[in-house]
Amino acid sequence: MEDKPKKKKITFFMVFKRVLKRVKISSLIMLIVTLASTSFAWFIYATKVSAGITAHIETWDVRFLTEDNQISETINIVISNLYPGMPDFSESITAYNQGEKQASISYQVTNVKILGVSYDTTSNATIINRLATEFPFHITFNLDNQVLSASNGTSTFTVGCTWPFDSGNDVDDTYWGKRSYTFSSNNPDQPSIELTVVISAIQNND
Repeated sequence: MEDKPKKKKITFFMVFKRVLKRVKISSLIMLIVTLASTSFAWFIYATKVSAGITAHIETWDVRFLTEDNQISETINIVISNLYPGMPDFSESITAYNQGEKQASISYQVTNVKILGVSYDTTSNATIINRLATEFPFHITFNLDNQVLSASNGTSTFTVGCTWPFDSGNDVDDTYWGKRSYTFSSNNPDQPSIELTVVISAIQNND
């Protein structure tokens, strides 16, 4: 009975030699260099901006001095850097009604600047919808109560910004990721996002 020929053990080196025969050395070197430089650049960028998120929002005590009085508070939200996979951003301001009557509360987005570009805020509903749906990152606003009860009634306004590492749209992630990187590199002292929101409360007569 004849012995079966032993199968040759295929090693990584043997496979690599076969690949080299089919691929030009110059093309392989270019691919390796490109992958290495791209990965390194993204690592440096992500490391640089990972701790650059700030906001300036304070607690607001709503104090009505006269009846039928409307008062407003302007808040500025600043997000220093914007990139895929950034930590979720969330900041809140809580309004307290110190009056003897209930009050209605609302908010208006009056200024939006993303990567140095200003966006039209004429229609509050339109700009809120655009910020929540138009980009791979999502900027959202929430007011948990539109009515402030008399004597210490509260309402909390929250603004959030999220950008998952993979938003589900590779084209948009790449496009806006590159824009954000370029903007931050060319304008290191400017924040990626600037928002201004005016919160208004008016005392009810009912």
